[in-house]
Amino acid sequence: MTQRGHVLDDAWYLDFAAGSLASEAEAVLVRSHVELNEDASERVARLDRVGGVLLERLPAGQALPFNADDLLALAEADDVVPAETPAFELPGELDGIDVPQALKTYLAETGVRVKWEFLGPGLRKAILWRGEGDTNLWLLKAEPGVAIPHHGHNGSELTLVLKGSFWDGDQEYRRGDVEEAHPDIEHDIRIDPSGVCVCLALTHGKLRFANPLLRAFQVFTGL
Repeated sequence: MTQRGHVLDDAWYLDFAAGSLASEAEAVLVRSHVELNEDASERVARLDRVGGVLLERLPAGQALPFNADDLLALAEADDVVPAETPAFELPGELDGIDVPQALKTYLAETGVRVKWEFLGPGLRKAILWRGEGDTNLWLLKAEPGVAIPHHGHNGSELTLVLKGSFWDGDQEYRRGDVEEAHPDIEHDIRIDPSGVCVCLALTHGKLRFANPLLRAFQVFTGL
């Protein structure tokens, strides 16, 4: 578990613990982040444990009728028992990646196949879920030293590092770190030359490229 920064705003963790994140895809990414990042885990450990169990006791789609203080007060309750994780054999396409349990559980419960497809030179993608408004939960695999062209965002993007690291300017993001990008952000991403980088990303809206060739190529990538 990583012990360094690049965590999310506390609002994400409160929504996660209360079961009020906007989609299952957000829950998978945030839970994976909390599992891998000690800074994030310390913020939500008790909220996560109690909130997840209470959520299972409510009708599907109903938010928990408790605030953060209520959940913390219940954190020591003796009758709170975590749900069992289903048995699951990790797909061969993820060999060599220490996949967080939250993502393993999601793949096991949904039966989603991990299928790597060409995204660009040294880049591969695997779409795990598609939602409305060009919303996608997907895996990115990038070779060492690859540069992702300068781009912006038509919506928000969360990128969680599962393996290796990447640089955005002078900021390095390692395993367990999350980068949150908004529509007003434009950046260049560089994969660290030390090894392959694998990320779990949740994007709302397509990426925005100034280069017309890259915009044309988006027809094939779907991102």
